[in-house]
Amino acid sequence: MTIEPIVPVPPPRANPSSRRRIVLAVGGLLLAALLTGCADAPKSKPADLAPPAGKLSEKARQEQRQAILKVRAQTLNQLYKLKPPVRGEIEQAAGYGVFEINGLNAVLAETHGRGVVLERKSGRTIYMRLARTDVRPGAPVSPYWQVLVFSDPHRLGQFMATGSPADASHDPSIRVYKLNEKGVSTQADWGARYFRDPDLN
Repeated sequence: MTIEPIVPVPPPRANPSSRRRIVLAVGGLLLAALLTGCADAPKSKPADLAPPAGKLSEKARQEQRQAILKVRAQTLNQLYKLKPPVRGEIEQAAGYGVFEINGLNAVLAETHGRGVVLERKSGRTIYMRLARTDVRPGAPVSPYWQVLVFSDPHRLGQFMATGSPADASHDPSIRVYKLNEKGVSTQADWGARYFRDPDLN
């Protein structure tokens, strides 16, 4: 009996077109898996755009303006009631300002009050703050109200534009009335500097 040797059969060669189809199929599976993972990933929310620090919203700005104008009306009514001739003085003046001094923010903001100044000819108003210069920092300040009457239009314009960094108590063109629980008096000498309110103008 003759035994024939076993000759190894070479593996069949892969068809180039079949190999290309296999590569494309694997690539398609990987791409599908990648897209599925991206779809399932949680989407991040955009960061909230908060207003810059120290800036008021329009609603808060209007509310504070209205509060100051309400104090102005109440203060003038009280002044006219206690000292009727002042009404004519203010009506003939170049302008006037009304401030409420309470000192509640003196420690943090270095201010003792706020108010509004009106130019009578144009009706223009400027909201302002004031800081007492005749009291030590952090010292308590008794609440009172102050009405400034300006007889000089030029001085009024300067005051509304840049405030009064120096004491204005020695300016003869500015007459000041002080109101508190005791009544009304003419403030002949006071120490304060005035500056425009950056949040309300």
